[in-house]
Amino acid sequence: MIPDKVRHTLQNLKKNLQHNVEIHQIKGGFYVYRASSVYDPQTKKSKKTTHYIGSITRDGTFKPKKNSASKIVSNREIFEYANGMLAYSYIKDLESLLEKYTPYFKELVTMAIVKALDPKPLRLIESRWEKLDLSNQINVKLLPKHLGEVLHQIGSEVGWWYDLFAELASDDDLIFYDLTAIITYSESIKLAEKGYNADHDKNEQIGVSMAFSSNTGLPIGCDVSYGSMRDIKTIKNFLNRFKDNDIGLILDRGFSSYSLLNELKKRGIHYLVPLKKNSKFLQKSKIVWDGGFLYRNRGILCTCVNNQYGYLYLYMDPLLKGEKESTLLKNSLKRGLNVGEYQNKCEFSGIIPILSDIAKPPAEIFLLYKEREDVELAFDALKNPIDSDKSYLQSEESVRGYFFISLLALRIYFSVLRKLRILNLNQIISVEEVFFELSKIEIIHDARGTKSFAQIPKRATKILSLFTDQIPMG
Repeated sequence: MIPDKVRHTLQNLKKNLQHNVEIHQIKGGFYVYRASSVYDPQTKKSKKTTHYIGSITRDGTFKPKKNSASKIVSNREIFEYANGMLAYSYIKDLESLLEKYTPYFKELVTMAIVKALDPKPLRLIESRWEKLDLSNQINVKLLPKHLGEVLHQIGSEVGWWYDLFAELASDDDLIFYDLTAIITYSESIKLAEKGYNADHDKNEQIGVSMAFSSNTGLPIGCDVSYGSMRDIKTIKNFLNRFKDNDIGLILDRGFSSYSLLNELKKRGIHYLVPLKKNSKFLQKSKIVWDGGFLYRNRGILCTCVNNQYGYLYLYMDPLLKGEKESTLLKNSLKRGLNVGEYQNKCEFSGIIPILSDIAKPPAEIFLLYKEREDVELAFDALKNPIDSDKSYLQSEESVRGYFFISLLALRIYFSVLRKLRILNLNQIISVEEVFFELSKIEIIHDARGTKSFAQIPKRATKILSLFTDQIPMG
């Protein structure tokens, strides 16, 4: 029998934590657990897991679980200030969302900030965090063993990820979606399989998919899949979990599938997909160009025709056509020129076919398609500045948790990039340069508890002036 005071406290916990909370009575004590479900790829079913979060005394007092080790107090007096504050300013809104879904929201935010600023292995995250003045404001447990447990737990709770992703997507959003391969050196990961990748690497790999909002210019979702899984299957899995149909998809040529388009039509999801050159809808003899526009000072011919899937937008880039035909001729000459074969291959060179159910002027559709380059940029950032191109983790759950952290770090990265683009400085100043220069703006804590800034270099001052709204200097 649960006493009324214990029951009342439990109800408050359920309301405040917004988690599935349950109580177990063990030897006269009342112990509180957070319940969640984990997807088992073997049985293809969800199974229940519980995580101990504290106890309730008979008088109704909740006692949270104590950390196994208390935080070591640092004697550091000089801390990096501006880089950490900028990164935190771009993830603070997401922190409140994460708090609804997991008690590890502080660990997630902390790991994302470190990953965005200066990627480190788990064993060094605490040391890197202690260099930031943020460590004096956010009290969080960062022992390597604990962080490993956090990654495993977060990777076990993919269900709420998609609720979060839906919150990050705006109304009537057009989402860029793509897939890349990440090499893994762990022999125990079931996800690791040999599959296709652009570098023709023969190592075991896992698939990492990324969803990117065209409205906000920020990544909104990610997932991990088997290394040999085809692109079409990954996006169908994504859509099955992403319950909000009030979106549209801008895809790469690898997702060109009429069965997929039929499914998107059935679900009322808008689409914009470039076609392969052997598409049944491409008949060059019938193309009549009826307009044109400038794109980055390049002239583009265009036309649009109706078909059963909506609209077929066709574009001709004369400069691209010349480059393609020159390459084809060079390769043909090396093998022994076959004029007929060369002319056949040149038939659709320079032509970009895009199929969509969205009715817009051809120039707007073309710009939307070109904006998907941000996904390629996101994968480049994932593998380089964010340093997630290889994995040594030993469990599937930990790998998933690791790439969830990478997604959060990428949101910080692209928030800074978006600001640089607004200021037309992204071709002059890189995101890495911003964080490096801002790391030179340090704050001093003296023995009396007084804070003051160390001397700020000229270059750091210039970068700081770009982000005055995000970095308080009062």
